[in-house]
Amino acid sequence: MADHLSPYLTQTTRPRMFSRPWHRYAWAVVPLVSMSVLACLPFIVASYRHVVGWRIAAVYTVLSATVLGFAIVQPQVNGWFAVAVWAFIITTVVHVLLLDPRKPQEK
Repeated sequence: MADHLSPYLTQTTRPRMFSRPWHRYAWAVVPLVSMSVLACLPFIVASYRHVVGWRIAAVYTVLSATVLGFAIVQPQVNGWFAVAVWAFIITTVVHVLLLDPRKPQEK
């Protein structure tokens, strides 16, 4: 009876995003240095490596384009735009750092 449940009970491991420990921090610096314009880049690479789905990369690409578009269109930046950009940068950096678990899971 347990044989038909075994495919559902096994944990599938997803591919790793970072092959070296310092890669995690190098990718996390990308959104900081680019002021969120290139925030989508780590997620596009992660989607290409099948670490995350294409929808996550698409969401970050749209958000990055929106930030860039507002930065270009708005001649005078209000305070809420700066808060939104910093919130987006912090969220992106945290998500990049969480793409891979720190320690490999053992069975």
